[in-house]
Amino acid sequence: MAAKRISVSFQVTVVGGRSAGKSTLIRAVLNDSNDPPSLQEEDADGFQLQKVTCQHNGLSVAVDVIELPADARYMPLLHQFGTTAACLAFVVNMLDANAYADLSARLAALGSPPPCGLLAVQGSLPPGAAAGEERSRLEPLRDIASRWGLQFMRFESIEQLSRARLLQTVCGLVLHDVTDGAEPMHLLGRRVAREG
Repeated sequence: MAAKRISVSFQVTVVGGRSAGKSTLIRAVLNDSNDPPSLQEEDADGFQLQKVTCQHNGLSVAVDVIELPADARYMPLLHQFGTTAACLAFVVNMLDANAYADLSARLAALGSPPPCGLLAVQGSLPPGAAAGEERSRLEPLRDIASRWGLQFMRFESIEQLSRARLLQTVCGLVLHDVTDGAEPMHLLGRRVAREG
């Protein structure tokens, strides 16, 4: 008799300022899903929810991807989302000169490093930008990602982002040592639920 495939579920919250590229990042996650994304979208007061599924290390995985609105009135809720999400994905855009300050404010609202997270830096400065400007924006972002335990990911183009297999990357971060033979004890403290 074949072993029953274990199903798990968890939540990922996508966080960033206006025009940071949150929706673009979510579309890239959906490209890696088993489900047609347009059938699963929900919207409430600016929050976007996408439900996606995939296979990872022999597990059936269901992920709720929540886009937290950039509006400052939601900043106090970031801590609550940080305590319930299995992974927080912070998104910044290189064209935003205030990306570092915005990310710093969001991390301060979070209060403490998430157990699992990533920082996706999207876009590139135009060719006419001052020499070294891109590096001077990237280095503080790399530093803050390192200090907060966030996996740093850099995407210079939408094509690069769409090929990144982000859903598998997130599953790898959340379920890094969980396999289809895992006991429910292995999921304790991960903010991951075993289904069925």
